[in-house]
Amino acid sequence: MLSLPILLFSLKVQAVLVGIFLLALAVLRRRIESRMLKVEAAARALEPVLNDWLVLDTGVERVVEALRRFPPHAAFRGLARLVTRLVTFEQQQALARALRHEPWVQGILRGGRSRFWWRRFDVARLLSVVGGEEDVELIRSLLSDRNPAVRLVAFDAAARLSGPQLIEGALDDLPTRLDAVQAYQFAALARHPRQVAEALLPRFTSDAPVPALIAWIDAAGALAVPEALRRVRDFASHPQPEVRVHVARALRRLVEPDTPGVLLVLLTDHDWRVRGQAARALGALRVMNATDALASAVRDPAWWVRYRSALALAQVGGVARSALLAITTGDDPMARDMSRLVAGLSPAAVVEMSEV
Repeated sequence: MLSLPILLFSLKVQAVLVGIFLLALAVLRRRIESRMLKVEAAARALEPVLNDWLVLDTGVERVVEALRRFPPHAAFRGLARLVTRLVTFEQQQALARALRHEPWVQGILRGGRSRFWWRRFDVARLLSVVGGEEDVELIRSLLSDRNPAVRLVAFDAAARLSGPQLIEGALDDLPTRLDAVQAYQFAALARHPRQVAEALLPRFTSDAPVPALIAWIDAAGALAVPEALRRVRDFASHPQPEVRVHVARALRRLVEPDTPGVLLVLLTDHDWRVRGQAARALGALRVMNATDALASAVRDPAWWVRYRSALALAQVGGVARSALLAITTGDDPMARDMSRLVAGLSPAAVVEMSEV
């Protein structure tokens, strides 16, 4: 057993360690609060100057001068907070040129190769405001950073530039990303739809891996570029049902005479997921000629197809809605119940539920 003096000494050491730990926490909290107050002060002081530039065209130099008066971290975070809310993409280009070679900007950007992820995160976030063609290699390294938070913010930095290397890299990475991250990448790529379409077209080949093909089809649908979507339409007969599902989903963004015919074929697909997405697309495109096919699909064995087809009839309206109302008194109990459910929805609810 431990003697009493040793036990007391151990307790004293532990008490000292706990005290040091609590003191360190208190100091850290004070430091964080101080930095936050400086950021708030910078944002408050910068906002009227930024508004004068945006509204009164007083010159971007006043914004640059205002930022010099604050510590780098406060200037950077205050600027980033306001830019995302107030400044258009075109105005950001002018702001980037004015700020890119400021000493405080250069100081933060030197952390792009730091071993601390939060410094690399700050660099990626700053590059989303001031990034230029000279930063392509740095942005590429941040896009493949081991920390997911850094990679996510780096998408915004890459979106500032139209360099083919960055666009090709983003498309190469798409198949490996989760759906939520892919949606974020689509929003970034949407700033350069033509360049993305040019990069997508050669990727749409019959021997493309299915996971990659699905990701690129989704990108074409999200960007709604007709050139890419026309190529997507060619995959409506792909042997893999997962591909046909994403083709049907993407084609709701292609308003062309040939699209309804392709979707009507997909509405008879043997996979219920494809039929459901085809019905959704026909409703989104308001295809009146699809009324009879959609009315038949309300009697589909799959609940999801019945639901999507009924919503599509309500979306199309006119004769299609009359067909939906006729089914509410039909002899098919499942179709009757589904049509009654959808027919009772308000127009706003139909639109909202069709987008889900």
